[in-house]
Formats: sequence, C-alpha cells, structure tokens
Amino acid sequence: MRNKYTTLNIKQKVRIYSIPFLIISVLIVTMESFSTTTPLKKCWEKQGKIIDKNLVTFYFNEELNKLGHNFKPWEKTKYSICGNIWVNQNRFLKNDTLTTKRKRKYYSKIEYYKNTLLHVDYGKKTLSPITNKMYLEQLIKSARYSPIYLLNYFVENTNKLATKTSPESNIYSINIGKTPVELHINKSTNLINKITYLTYDELYGDVVTSYIYSSYKKSKTLNYPSKIKIKKINGKVVDKVAIYNLEIIPDKLQLLYKPNDYKFIPSTIETKTQIKTEKYNDFIHFINLIHTEDKIMVVEFEDFMLVAEAPLNSRNGELIISEVKKIAPSKPIKYFVFGHHHPHYLGGVRAFVHKEATILCTKISKEYIGYIGNAPHSIQPDSLHFEPKKLKTQTIQDSLIIGNKNKLNIYFIGEKSAHTKDYLIYYFPKEKLLFQDDLCWIPKTGVIGKANARQRGLYNSIQELKLNVKTIIQSWPVESHKVKTIIPFQDLEKSMQ
Repeated sequence: MRNKYTTLNIKQKVRIYSIPFLIISVLIVTMESFSTTTPLKKCWEKQGKIIDKNLVTFYFNEELNKLGHNFKPWEKTKYSICGNIWVNQNRFLKNDTLTTKRKRKYYSKIEYYKNTLLHVDYGKKTLSPITNKMYLEQLIKSARYSPIYLLNYFVENTNKLATKTSPESNIYSINIGKTPVELHINKSTNLINKITYLTYDELYGDVVTSYIYSSYKKSKTLNYPSKIKIKKINGKVVDKVAIYNLEIIPDKLQLLYKPNDYKFIPSTIETKTQIKTEKYNDFIHFINLIHTEDKIMVVEFEDFMLVAEAPLNSRNGELIISEVKKIAPSKPIKYFVFGHHHPHYLGGVRAFVHKEATILCTKISKEYIGYIGNAPHSIQPDSLHFEPKKLKTQTIQDSLIIGNKNKLNIYFIGEKSAHTKDYLIYYFPKEKLLFQDDLCWIPKTGVIGKANARQRGLYNSIQELKLNVKTIIQSWPVESHKVKTIIPFQDLEKSMQ
C-alpha cells in the first residue's frame, strides 16, 4: 500500500494513508492543531479526558465468536467472557474469565502502558512473551472495550493525522505500526461512532475490523458507550460487548508486576520451507511439505495433472505448483481438490485459481471458496492479486471419477466423517489405495487403541461404499502427533474391534 502526499501550502505537507476499504463521499485533507476547537478536541473533552490520577472502571460481558476447525464453513465457536476493565489516558488493565460451551473456565489478565505489555493468557500462569508488534496491536485492541486509550493516542499524535469527512462523521486516520486505523467522530454529538482498522489474513486476505459504539451514557462528565459491536473479517464474524457500572476511582490498581529483565522478544522468524517429493507409482506422487507437516497428493493423467490439498497460504500453493512442474513439465494442472474446508487443505487454493485449474468442491464449501478466491490481497499480494483470473469450480454431488486408464474416484462422505460436513476421500481402485486428510489416528508404535469417532466414520464409509482398501495414506499430521501417515487397512480394522 503506497502513501500519497498532498501539498497544503509551501511549508507544510501532510501524509495521507490510502485505506481502500472505506468509501467516503467527500474527502478533505487537513492538518488540525489541537489548540483550536476541532471535532477531535471536542470528542476528547466529552469522552476521553479524565482527571489525573484517576481510572475509569467498569464491568463487561462479551459474546466472542471465533472461526476455527469447525463442522462447516463460516461456523463459529462461541465463548462467553466477563470481567473488569480499568482505563485512563496512560493505562489499560483487564481481568476476565472466559467460559467455553462446555462450561470450562479460563482466566486472563492484561496490564498495558507506555512501552510495556504484561499479559497472562487464558490457561496460563506466567507472563506471555511479547513482541513489539503485539504491543502495538494491543493499543488498537484496547478500543474493543473502551476508546479512551486509543483516543488519547490520536490526541498525542495530532501532527501525524490525516482527516476526511463524510456526511455523518469527521474521520481521523493514522498508521499504528503498519496498521491503518480510522477514528470516526459523529458530527452532531462529537462522540465516537466507529473505529476501523485494516489487517492481513493469509487465508482471507485484506480484512477490516470495526468497533461500532452505541447506546451512550453519561457518568458525571464522561460519556461512554454501553454497547459495542465488533465486526471482524469484513463483517463475516460479529462479537458483542456490553458495559455496566462505570465509575471513576483513584489510579492505584496493579494487576501484574513488571519483571526487572522485561523486554520485547524478536518477532517470529519465518519458517524455512522444506519439501520432499516421493513417487508412489508411475502416476501417483506425494509432496511432503515438512514445514507445515502436510502430505500433498499429485496425480498424473494422460494429458493433465490433479493436485489434492494445499496448506495454509498462497506461498505454499506456489511451492506445490513448482514441484508439480518438475514431475510433468508439459502437463497443465487441470484440477485442484481439497478434502475439507480447514486451512491445512485449501489455504493455498488461490495459487491454483491463478493457474486456471478447476476447483473441485462440494456444494457446502462452494461459496466459501468463492470468498477466498476473490478476496483482495493488497497488503501482501500473491500471484492472483497481481494477475486476477476467473474462479472455476465444479461441484461433486456423491462421487466423481477422473481418468480412463488410471482412475481416481472421489467420494463425498460429508458428516459421516464425524469431522466436517463437506468431507471428501480419494480412492484408487487398481492400487487399492485410499488417500484422506486427517481421519485415521493410528500410533506409530505401541498398542492400537479403540477407534475414535473419525476413524469409525472412515471405516463405516469404506464399508458402505464397498471399497477394497489395502493401504490408507493420510495428509496430516506427518510428524508432530506420532501417528502413521501410511496405514495398513488392517490397523484401522483392529481399532474397530
């Protein structure tokens, strides 16, 4: 994302941060001095200014929704959180309890102030290691519960702000680290309507998060929102926060203690890619992505190639395509297929869309693939962003047979997998070989235990489809869980006993 510069006068320039995710009817670039009566100053006086040596404290309830390894695309895992917040211009503190659907409880504490972030995460008893990136992210995340701390940051950095206006709001923008953040102040009330910021997700691309403030109340001289709606992943996921019992108390609270040797740790170093390609027979190959612990299946047909699975991101998709070209340089990749919608199997799909492969999927995951395939990736561009191609999909109803001399049968077993609603498995009748993603958990050593729900689902599906299976090969995990990736069918049978 490039920065643009607009000349205000001979001596003064202002930096404008281009944020493409917002459509504003009127754009005005100014440099406001905080010494004048500006919308930002009026907002600060009404909902940010706190008497020195005091803290705003309140109780909150939160409905938290997270995407994860769930049964179907866009399905959310729901959590309930409650706790206390303490905040002023200089400090943000949080003490809360997270409750899962199964009523398990986990506790967390945060203390945040200049150059320091102390955090005991859920399920932990010691302070988490903190990077500078995490420190800057917490500045933005504090506004999930109260805009006071972040509003103060805007006030302290008035000379760095760009401003624009819409019919309803005065909008101030700034970059915090590499993250563009916008503060929307209602023109009629001079209270914050919304805070938005733009980040990158390797699966979903450019994503906007919005904190939307409503139901303002007043405690003495301080206005505060009693309801906050958090829209994540461009509104695909929504959380809600409710604020209660706001008070002003002396600033004497300390939740956590800063160690004498406190310092930020270096940001995570990118994992070195490791690839190993194995030939199973004349037309079946497996690419092991050691750095992601995935086994990718490549099938060579008479005049085209098929690839099954591509983990996590476009970069891995491009690596797989490079390896496929080594196997058969002159044959195009006609099909890409993924066993189910979790990131380890479809995360690299955009690289195959760019190669104009047809994406094989179920009706259940078709819309999900459409979102991923068409998402903008301007922050970290991939090949599909630089050179857009039309997404091509083909829906598998019950089964699909590919090939003439060498045949691959793809079967839709869906919720029988006991894992996801869109599950596919792959079967080679001549080789009596079955390839699947993550249903079979047979230990490398020791006694084979009783089959879990996934193994029962796989075994029952094989029986219902009347497949003559001699060997099962599993895509994930290759090493970390100490389970077999090449599994004699007899092992699965033993687990069913």
